[in-house]
Amino acid sequence: MYSAPAGIRPAGADRIDPADAVLPDGRIAAPAGTSLLVGSGALGMALSPDGRYAILSGTSSLGVVNVGTMKLASLYPNPSASFFMGVAATRDPRDPAQTIVLASDAAAGALDVFNLDPSGTLVAQAAITLPSQHPGHAFPAQIALSPDGRTAYVADNLGNAVLEVDLSSRTVTQTIPAGDFPLYLAAARDKLLASGSGLSTYAVLAQPARQPNFAAPVFDPSKSSALSVFQFSPGSASVDPVTVPLDPAPNGTQVVGGAAPGAMVLSKDGKLAYVALSNVDRVAVVSLAGAPRVVRGLDLRLYPGAPYGAAPSAEALSPDGKRLYVALAGLNAVAVLDSRRTTRYRFGLIPTAWYPTAIALSANGRYLYVANAKSAGSQAILQRVDLKHTSLVKATLAALRYNRTPGLAKFDAVIPPLRSNKRSVVIDHVVYIAVGTHGYDAMLGDLNDDSGKPHGNGDAALNLYPQSSTPNLHALARSYALADNFYAADTDLNIAKQLATASEPTLYQQLVDAAGAARAPRNDHGDDPEDYGRGGYLFNAFARAGLTYRDYGGLLRLSGYDGSLYHLDVPALAALSGNVDLDYAGYNPKVADKARADEFVRDMQQLVASDRVPSFTYVLIPTEDGPTGVSDADAALGEIVDFISHTPHWSSTAIFVVPEGVESPNDHLDGLRSYALVVSPLARRGYVGDQNLSVASIVKTEEEIFGLPPLTLNDLLASDLASFFTVAPVPETYQAQ
Repeated sequence: MYSAPAGIRPAGADRIDPADAVLPDGRIAAPAGTSLLVGSGALGMALSPDGRYAILSGTSSLGVVNVGTMKLASLYPNPSASFFMGVAATRDPRDPAQTIVLASDAAAGALDVFNLDPSGTLVAQAAITLPSQHPGHAFPAQIALSPDGRTAYVADNLGNAVLEVDLSSRTVTQTIPAGDFPLYLAAARDKLLASGSGLSTYAVLAQPARQPNFAAPVFDPSKSSALSVFQFSPGSASVDPVTVPLDPAPNGTQVVGGAAPGAMVLSKDGKLAYVALSNVDRVAVVSLAGAPRVVRGLDLRLYPGAPYGAAPSAEALSPDGKRLYVALAGLNAVAVLDSRRTTRYRFGLIPTAWYPTAIALSANGRYLYVANAKSAGSQAILQRVDLKHTSLVKATLAALRYNRTPGLAKFDAVIPPLRSNKRSVVIDHVVYIAVGTHGYDAMLGDLNDDSGKPHGNGDAALNLYPQSSTPNLHALARSYALADNFYAADTDLNIAKQLATASEPTLYQQLVDAAGAARAPRNDHGDDPEDYGRGGYLFNAFARAGLTYRDYGGLLRLSGYDGSLYHLDVPALAALSGNVDLDYAGYNPKVADKARADEFVRDMQQLVASDRVPSFTYVLIPTEDGPTGVSDADAALGEIVDFISHTPHWSSTAIFVVPEGVESPNDHLDGLRSYALVVSPLARRGYVGDQNLSVASIVKTEEEIFGLPPLTLNDLLASDLASFFTVAPVPETYQAQ
């Protein structure tokens, strides 16, 4: 049995070394080597040709770090731009004595160009406008340089193409069609590789629809989850594309999400490509000699047969080609692999900061540089690891210790241990209610018990919505079991995605969010096929187990949805077909939450009357901000809980109440601190649990209740909520306030 190593410690950075932190998922970040906080949201990194500087691309800035001193040399801010993942540095073909830096500006659809002076300062030059087949403008992602440094290749993620840029003339010389949503590139002397991270392409509907189509995405093996290899003929500007399929079409049952091909690196002789499959914790080794084909793979799972979630996000190859370094965003570590072995083999793990997104090696292979997208504050972290003086045995043990605490499983009839293959003997129905977007202090900072003493770890001075505004939330938090050391996984991610996979946003989602409106009418709320985890969502897990489920408003905020109509042919999760109340309004600001609650009661009354109450129910209450909206949502919450508590199944029901996310980060403990309520006759009355918990903890507890296997590493390694339950039920009903 695994639990989160944080125990009861709250999330937050270490006061002495801010690179070390207790993370919101209960893991520990303690990066090896020397660390520096720099910029924000690092998504890409490049080393200058002389190896003196590391350039990090963030959401609205470029940071330049002197890697010898590990000091910030300069920071180039541009609030109007979204420096995406793409960043590269090379000698300027116009003047080889000068170094230029290229950065993908997703907001402007351009390739920004800078001179890097000897002091490490960036001086902006004229940007290169990028054409695109996508309406609007290009959505530039990663940049790859030709070996001679005279040509840059830029992935246009939404245009499904690669743009070739001549750096001498600063012009785009050709547009090369690629696969679905190309994100990462690699270039050799005569080859260009592009990984297609998408599962399908999407078009505008002839007539906007009121409901989505519940189906699997249209999978094209020549474009979807594939590697495009372009061969450049000598003396010719044209390219000859070859597709290497990296994954079969999802079957919608065991395989729901694609493999998500992403980062890649080429061997020095250009004969092999190592392609990270971020959704299946694997590196595909592709032979480029003759007809390109996959020849073997390297396993990155935590242990053989472990659930997915290591999330490989970046790669680097040692100068001698013997060691492959792979950043694991889901484990906050870099895996060190023997690149030559055909079977699963790992030298070890090196601890990183939170969510590594880019790595690079010094020219001599001694120093490993890791860019980490997150920190307990708002800055990214660059770390430098001296591989010569790093013990991989000690580093591996530390990385494991920071990710999980093993313990002997104990029998529990109410909440059986995960992987025990036992179901709860008393709980048959679970309802998950996602409501609001405010943190603990904002909603419950003023919470007191019946005697007027503080109930839970709140700060009344930071309270925005007191008991007078949210009487039901306060009554439920006071009467039932309350988690006050509970954290949202991320502010940028729809709760339905968190509930589904209990995961951090994938790098793909991070990049999409960084570009904002440039992706319109595409968006990213965790509901599109490209966002599905390999095993899908809890809905898919229930389907595989033959259990019933019903959805009220979740996973329907697809790209092209404007709040009432669907404008793109993006399909919704196929497993929801026939299991969703389409009369229940999801994200539609024109619908009041009271109307949602009324519809829930109407629909569920029919299921109760026909004895078809589902095992699992998901309810989204998308609160409008402000006192009126929050009060409306609170009334809806009260009505729904009141109704459920008066059904015949109340004695065997557990309700989890969790905010949809955190958008009011004013909290005296941590900006991502949220709350969770366990409302049930089997919940410990008046209990406050101090364990470090997250959405993954609830997913894990739900899996334990129904005897399901873990969906991902996150729920496997999280602490559960077993201590919030009792064997002595109190079956009194709840009366809405």
